[in-house]
Amino acid sequence: MCSKKPGITAEITITGGLMSLYKSKGVVLKTQKLGESDRIITILTGNCGKVNAVAKGIRKTKSKFGSRLEPFTHVDLVLYKGRNLDIITQAEIIGSFSEIRDSFDRITYGSAMLDLVNKISVEGERDTALYNLLLKSLKVVSQTKKNFRLLLIAFDIKLMAVSGYMPKLEQCVICGKKSGIKMRFSFEQGGIVCEGCYSLDKNSIVITSAAVEMLLRLMRLPLNDVVDLDIIALLEDELHLLMRDYVTYYIQARLKSRECLSQLI
Repeated sequence: MCSKKPGITAEITITGGLMSLYKSKGVVLKTQKLGESDRIITILTGNCGKVNAVAKGIRKTKSKFGSRLEPFTHVDLVLYKGRNLDIITQAEIIGSFSEIRDSFDRITYGSAMLDLVNKISVEGERDTALYNLLLKSLKVVSQTKKNFRLLLIAFDIKLMAVSGYMPKLEQCVICGKKSGIKMRFSFEQGGIVCEGCYSLDKNSIVITSAAVEMLLRLMRLPLNDVVDLDIIALLEDELHLLMRDYVTYYIQARLKSRECLSQLI
């Protein structure tokens, strides 16, 4: 079990031994059917990292959970430790982010965020930076009506940074030379390579100085400010393809939500 803060754990007696009860706040990332009436709920929590837990009877018409454990929902939970999976005993909505589910663009780009977080997060390993980034991102997605693709690009670069995969963009990753006009991007090396080091990575791709500058800017800008940016379509296309391939390279997988997104663009 993950480490808990003082005052949020308890032990109650059940037939055959003790049951450890704990509380946690989290965002629902994914649900999947289990048996005839249950679901496994995947949640990114603030204090326990990713948790996979069972919501018993949730698929029944008169379930006590109602729609509280749907993807995107920010919830306050009470759980107890099971042998294989934890069990959700109570769930209260902190924020539903219902606006995301009411818009095709919002749910499409929001789902791409949830899927990547689910892929990159580690069960039982607390990651406050990732948790806070996801909450901030969902809040912005739920409120905006524009710039969804640029917002996803910014989310991806920020997520790569908090996860330890931030590409080196200000100097060549091989020789340390400051970035110039002619450079390429190396997925293997994790950043830009200068003109003199091209030959050391034949699989690197061309990247413009404008793209490098914009990625650095997106990394630093609050997500609320990203929504108001106005950049040319050609630059946004370059950034989208670069981050799509960079994320795919590091997670070593293709996410269905991302594949669907590429078909829409």
